[in-house]
Amino acid sequence: MMDVDLLRPGTVPISPDTILWFEFLLDPNLLENHLRKPNPDPSPTDLIIKFLLIVPEQKEVAVKPNIEGEIIEGIKTEDTTIKRNRKSLALKILALKVAAYLKWDLSIIESRLPLPMQVTLLQELLYLALDKDVDVGSHRDMDISSIPDHVLFAVTMFHTWVLHALMYSRFSIKQMRLPFIAIPGLQDPTYVPPNVGEEILRSLETQAGNSVEVLGQVLASRRAPRVPAFETFVMLREDSAEVKQDWDSSVDITLLEFHCQIHYDLGRYHFFREDYPQASEHLCCTADLFQQLGSSATPPYLYCTVREAELQGYSEACNLVPASVGESLLYQLLRCIRDQYTGIIQVLQQDNLKREIPLVHRDNLELDIQGALSSGKFTVARDLPMQVMTLNTVRRIATGAANWGDYVQKLSYGGNRALDMLVNALKPLVPAAEPAEKERLRVFLQDLIMFEDIPSLLEKVMASPELKQLFSKDQLEELSSKKEGEVQIPALLLSSDWDVMPSTLNDNPRLELGSLEQQLVLSYDTEEISKLLKRTIPANPMKPQWRINNKWELPIPLQSVVMSLPRGYIQDYIYILLAKSRELAIMKVSYIPFKDFEAAQWMLSVVSHETKNCGSVNSNTLYKMGKLLSWEGLLIKIIQFLLDWPCPSINSQSLTTDCKACLSALKAGDSVIPRLEILEHCALCLLNLGEWEFLVNIDKRWNYFELAAEIAYVCIDVVKHKGNKKVAKDAWEFNQYLTLLVVVETSVLPMFGSNPQQKRSGSGGTTVIHRDSPSGALHSRSALSQFLGRLRDETAIAVAASLLARLHNVLRDEPSLELVVEYTGLWPAVVSNANSYNNRAVLEVLSQLLLQALKYHPTNVSWLKLLGDINFVLGHHAKALRYYLEAGIVVSDYFSQSMPRSVMDDNVFRRMIKCCTHLQCHTQAAVLCQFLEEVDYATAFKSLGDMKSSSCSDAMDAYYSCIWDTTILEYLVHLHTKRGEHHRKQQAIRVMGLLELNCNNNEEIQREAANIRKSRFLRAMAKQYLC
Repeated sequence: MMDVDLLRPGTVPISPDTILWFEFLLDPNLLENHLRKPNPDPSPTDLIIKFLLIVPEQKEVAVKPNIEGEIIEGIKTEDTTIKRNRKSLALKILALKVAAYLKWDLSIIESRLPLPMQVTLLQELLYLALDKDVDVGSHRDMDISSIPDHVLFAVTMFHTWVLHALMYSRFSIKQMRLPFIAIPGLQDPTYVPPNVGEEILRSLETQAGNSVEVLGQVLASRRAPRVPAFETFVMLREDSAEVKQDWDSSVDITLLEFHCQIHYDLGRYHFFREDYPQASEHLCCTADLFQQLGSSATPPYLYCTVREAELQGYSEACNLVPASVGESLLYQLLRCIRDQYTGIIQVLQQDNLKREIPLVHRDNLELDIQGALSSGKFTVARDLPMQVMTLNTVRRIATGAANWGDYVQKLSYGGNRALDMLVNALKPLVPAAEPAEKERLRVFLQDLIMFEDIPSLLEKVMASPELKQLFSKDQLEELSSKKEGEVQIPALLLSSDWDVMPSTLNDNPRLELGSLEQQLVLSYDTEEISKLLKRTIPANPMKPQWRINNKWELPIPLQSVVMSLPRGYIQDYIYILLAKSRELAIMKVSYIPFKDFEAAQWMLSVVSHETKNCGSVNSNTLYKMGKLLSWEGLLIKIIQFLLDWPCPSINSQSLTTDCKACLSALKAGDSVIPRLEILEHCALCLLNLGEWEFLVNIDKRWNYFELAAEIAYVCIDVVKHKGNKKVAKDAWEFNQYLTLLVVVETSVLPMFGSNPQQKRSGSGGTTVIHRDSPSGALHSRSALSQFLGRLRDETAIAVAASLLARLHNVLRDEPSLELVVEYTGLWPAVVSNANSYNNRAVLEVLSQLLLQALKYHPTNVSWLKLLGDINFVLGHHAKALRYYLEAGIVVSDYFSQSMPRSVMDDNVFRRMIKCCTHLQCHTQAAVLCQFLEEVDYATAFKSLGDMKSSSCSDAMDAYYSCIWDTTILEYLVHLHTKRGEHHRKQQAIRVMGLLELNCNNNEEIQREAANIRKSRFLRAMAKQYLC
């Protein structure tokens, strides 16, 4: 490799094949021999970079103002002569020799050389051609017709490069280079500081007009220069101080080739500037000259680098080339799309025969037409979507593609018009189809006729000679039988319940018993159940009938009382009714699609009646059964009350009295007490009904009261003291039922753990805590979710949400990811050993609580914002935006009113900005920066700087009408000017020029203009993220 640093002491030994840069100065033939290698290393462009990289060390590059008052680094702008260092000049001549070897191909030079080195290279070409430094602005005053040929080439080359550099700077993609290994004190030679590149491009923007004028003068002179060759540039000799080039060795080019290239460069530049009339004029001249050039010479040309495919593309874009017979169908399809689908049907019909257009293009065409019609961008013939879908479907059927979409449904809705389209699409295809294709078309039509309810299709097929060819005579007769109509099957034959026992059941008692048991499982009619039991018990007296279904389970207290009843009909009947009552009201059973609380209560009343009328039951059992049945009925009422909240069919006062009486049974010392599930539901019901004082004063020896009691305590504090009183430390410990660990003796672990709900037994093994165990209540995540999911009172839900939010904030301990909700200040802010617990589990439980709560209180803005915060913390940015926007919709009546700062504050908007940034919706992020109390210009400018077509996922300039801050609009104009995005620049200027955005308007007009744009923008976001 070539590197002068290898000569420094202490470096590795130099390989014999390594060529050092100064060796090219010593041996004039070495450069040409090196470049002629198949794969020279270093490459020609790397050689230019190395030669010019050493030049700046000579400190001779000047920066002087040009005529327009701008600065162009490295371009001499006065008629002055600077005595150049011989070593520096020799290296630049070497660089020019390499450029001549590349045939002055600007596409290679601009893509592989840094911009400052391109400036230096073209500057030295001008210097050697003119023998002095000349102001580039004075070139337009030259007499082009009289200057030497080599001067004409240098001037033309420079001004052509100016246009190329401007275009390439807007469309360039950073080339892949070998990774530069950082060495202390050594900088990447290809690195260009951003300010240097922008300075040069600004100067070139100013120079562009002069360059276009000079190139126009070159065309008008009707002269062709001579192109400097490799031998043109003469190396300096040590015995001579003369700097003289051999211009006579330059290569002659034709006028056709020279003018073709200039017209092409000017046409591309005007196209880039969106000056399409001028571009069309130059491209027409290019096409004519290129055609003449092709007939007189064969490529590769000495100077012209025009590629026919690119020229064709530019001409098509300017609508210069008429449609020709030889164009491919795909090309014709794209042309029709450009012309708003004019002639699209004929192209698709031809493609059904030739099969040239890939199906993906036809599918996209269908979707584009539907999307354009739904958006109202333009109008087309009413039948166009159906015609396109029909032709695409016929193409799919003929080629064996199975996906028809919803075409059959639309065909049935389309009537005779749609059927005519199908027949007309099939007719041209049948004569030219292969046998396999004809068979696919026949099967398709046959299925439509036989299995789809499409009137008149059979008649249209029979009336078409082309389509009749697809079917044989027998097949046509079979299709004709379709006219006679379908056979009407009596309802009796379709019914499977005839109340007649099949002969096989009468012959087999076991099958008959199984049928009766199946009816017993499925029946919920008390009289039918009684009749079935009276038939099944004699058939199998040794087996209790309640055991035929393993889903029939009763709570232990209730089961023990039922088992004390006399065995036989009464025990089976009562057990089954109680089990079915639980199925209807409490349990989730697959064969019961909805809960029937009235039927469940009716079954309990039948059980009570049967028990009282049974003379063999003693009074103690009757007492227990009565108590348990009353509590079971209360449980059903509570479940119905919570499920249908607020339930108008249930008297809340009566329900409150019953719940208090049930809980008071614990203090009475009675031998019959309610079971755990009923006690929990009673406590939950009282919590939701606002009976907080009763829950606070209840005996807390039972663990399942603690969480409900502590939430009630905080609710009292919130209502009475407005949330200003701190909850005691033991209250915080009580609320650790939110953990996944079990209670160890009398203390509760303070955080969510990652272990399942198990406890260590005395023998060292693990045992699972059961649902009905008082010490195990509410100690699993599922039990906690069930408890919180039954909360209905807004205050109780808010308190529980604040507890979980505070717990997350303490465990996460990141201020930027805190959950913001009211009442979090009530809870302690310090927890010991916080790293041992699962913070994600806290967010899961909190999310479930809020989603359930919003079903009953959908307009609670605080919970919607909290859900947005949760999704923001979890990184679900689209969902976070959805909930933030929902909160804004609720508080502003779908953004028809201004949003209060107390609700939608800067914290919410900053999180929305971060969400948009993560989703690469940079324009949305920039617009949201205006919503802050103090506009965040730094974030807005950074977001707009990231707004590029390749990395932006929003509507970009469509949101400019939602910007009201003139500073942001001015930055947009500057940004688009720098990028050469003239269309977007004009759009930003139009928005900035609106009267209502004038800075001299009074505050009311400015505020109204901002509110209108806020509403417009937020509604657009709501349509994107909520629909």
